[in-house]
Amino acid sequence: MPSLKFLRMWECEHNGTFHAQDFCELTNLQELDINSNNLKDKLPECFSNLTSLESLSLFFNQFSGNISALESLTSLENLDLSSNQFSGNISALKSLTSLKSLNISSNQFSGNISALKSLTSLQVLSLANNYIQIPSSLGPLFNLSKLKYIYADNNTIYAENEMHSSALTFQLNKISLSSCHGDVGSFPQFLYHQHDLVSVDLSNFYFKGEQFPIWLLENNTKLDTLILTNSSLSGSLQLPLASHLGLSDLDISNNFFNGSIPAEIGALLPSLGFLNM
Repeated sequence: MPSLKFLRMWECEHNGTFHAQDFCELTNLQELDINSNNLKDKLPECFSNLTSLESLSLFFNQFSGNISALESLTSLENLDLSSNQFSGNISALKSLTSLKSLNISSNQFSGNISALKSLTSLQVLSLANNYIQIPSSLGPLFNLSKLKYIYADNNTIYAENEMHSSALTFQLNKISLSSCHGDVGSFPQFLYHQHDLVSVDLSNFYFKGEQFPIWLLENNTKLDTLILTNSSLSGSLQLPLASHLGLSDLDISNNFFNGSIPAEIGALLPSLGFLNM
């Protein structure tokens, strides 16, 4: 089937009758989706021949080893390697400059995110549940002007000198950095320059006694969900001066807030349907 362009095989009971290298002769493939097939071992080097691929999904298999075989697939726009056992650094991704959506979550990748700074078409980035080093400034991603969604929970985050806000080009809709290991000290400066946020999850952080970030509500009128569980926040619960009509879910439990719940919370947060303190 040398002329085949689209192939999807999900949850096949193959009993070992096919392997990943069996797809290497399909060099005209534009989409290959072999999710949930219990495929094992390393990604075959012959995958580098699939240079026509625009979408590759290997979700929920048992692939292991590095991903160097993918660095020649420069036409890729969507890449999903999540829920495998891939390891090593992510430098092979730097050549995939057409990527719009990248999901490498739930693997064993390590290294840092500087390899992603060349992915200027990227809109969705999922890195959760790895061993990747992420600077709290997100500085290496500042030039990704199309980036809208970042999911990077359960990695390692570290504080670094903040980059000047003038270098920041993205406006995020959603960001989730929950349960990242490390000490960032205070809220990352780039958050002060975001105005399109809809969902923010910074739970299980150590913010060294920072107060409730009222500026997140004031700067992001579309904010719907704010999760700051167990983030070492303190002081009183502050509310915006004007009503925030969007916020429906607020979780600030397991912090060190004091004082009483403001009597005007219902008037200033009229859409609030879930509150966990």
